[in-house]
Amino acid sequence: MPVSAQDTVKWVFTNYPPANVQTQGGHFKGFLHDIVVEVFAEGLNVKVDIAVYPWKRCQAMVKDGTADIMVTIPTPERLEYAVTHTRPIWIKRRILYTYRDHPKIHDIQRLSGLPSIKSGGYTVISYIGNGWVENDVEGVGIAVNYATTVDGMYRMLAAKRGDIVIEEKSLAAPRIAEQGLSERIVETDGIGSESGFHILISKKSSYAALVSRIDREVESMRSRNRFKQIFSNYGMADPN
Repeated sequence: MPVSAQDTVKWVFTNYPPANVQTQGGHFKGFLHDIVVEVFAEGLNVKVDIAVYPWKRCQAMVKDGTADIMVTIPTPERLEYAVTHTRPIWIKRRILYTYRDHPKIHDIQRLSGLPSIKSGGYTVISYIGNGWVENDVEGVGIAVNYATTVDGMYRMLAAKRGDIVIEEKSLAAPRIAEQGLSERIVETDGIGSESGFHILISKKSSYAALVSRIDREVESMRSRNRFKQIFSNYGMADPN
């Protein structure tokens, strides 16, 4: 499929700083934002049109083809309606957060991996639409309590409505601080898991035919250390 400056790819996401966010002034930023815009706008000469929705709706829009792309973990369920490139654009390493006076906080500090969370009988708090939690965490038999939003997830933890939140530090720390919960929520040395994030393209989108070109653009950015440069702009080390 030929591409031109008039072509536009529709990307849907939920505000998730510092990965991707719409500011109060209506501008977009974030390390995933910068990567996706470089792949499409600079690599393929395709304008990126962004819309912000609840995460569950974002996934439904990519599934039914009313949106072209989203950036997330390519679970088996998502790959039934989307295609993607070979290697991730971001590896999300998740650590464990708990509330400050948790009676088993010292045990949580030593947890490593989902089997240890399950064997300890801990309840995880997440948000509706988190496919990784639904598939990988609930899927192995760990109890999960869901909030309707990402911010609500942290408020639930502060209110002791579960034991732990499993999240990447660069995503969790700003949200916890912004909500004034830094004195009530503790970052631990416990480890949950890690997952690769990809650009997922709806199988109903015309851009699905360009997945091999998208793959080449991603690898070109990697070879030119563009991921390292973009992550450093947000005070992060390149996790890839």
